[in-house]
Amino acid sequence: MSARLLAVIAVSLVTGAAGAQVGQPAGPPATAPGPTVTVVNRTDRTITGQPFAVPDGPLEVVFSVAEIAVGGALPMHKHPWPRFAYVESGQLRVHYEEAGLVRVFGPGEAVVEAIDQWHEGEVVGDAPVRLIVVDQVPPGRSNVVSH
Repeated sequence: MSARLLAVIAVSLVTGAAGAQVGQPAGPPATAPGPTVTVVNRTDRTITGQPFAVPDGPLEVVFSVAEIAVGGALPMHKHPWPRFAYVESGQLRVHYEEAGLVRVFGPGEAVVEAIDQWHEGEVVGDAPVRLIVVDQVPPGRSNVVSH
């Protein structure tokens, strides 16, 4: 191969096939794809059919992760203010005492919990449950009342 041909190949490799000049971009920068948004649940009612609203007065939003082992349970309890839960993994059977409702929630489901109604839950299946929970409460207050 001649020295001239080697020089042309080297320049082509350095500048790119499009012939861009050294130090210049080869073309417009690639744009990142936009986000994909999927609505998991949209409602103005709790799981037991109650309408809900944001508590009056000052408000604190609390984000939590709840993990419940295989064979584990949530004892009877209630929430005085709005609570939203997203099931990241596992399956949870919840019994809403007052409403007479039993429901199994699985991965990808979201629920607006009953307000001020007693309920309990248990893990079903062979996988632990992981919940992402959001509470709206008066500042410094807990949104769980035990039975």
